[in-house]
Amino acid sequence: MNRIRLKQRLRRIIAEAIEIDPGEIHRCIDGSETTLDSPKCMMDIQYRIEDAAASRDSCSTRTDARMHYNGLLNVLRRKLRQSQKVQPEDHI
Repeated sequence: MNRIRLKQRLRRIIAEAIEIDPGEIHRCIDGSETTLDSPKCMMDIQYRIEDAAASRDSCSTRTDARMHYNGLLNVLRRKLRQSQKVQPEDHI
C-alpha cells in the first residue's frame, strides 16, 4: 500500500515540475545556461552581436559568408530584443 502512495506522490511531483516554466533558456558562449531574463544573457548576446558584426565586416560584399553573418545578426538582435523586454527595470 505504501508503494502505491509513493508512486502517486512521485507522479504528482513530476507533473508539477514539468508544469513549471522557467522561461526560455539561453546557452552562453562559455557553455553555461541561463534564463532569457538574466543580465548575463543580455551581455552574452551583445558580445555575440559585436563578434558577428566584426566578422561580417571583414567579408567582401555579396558573398555567402556575409549573407550568413547578416542572418545570424538578425537572429541575435531579435533575441536581444526579447531579452530586453523581460529584463527587470533595474537591470536595463
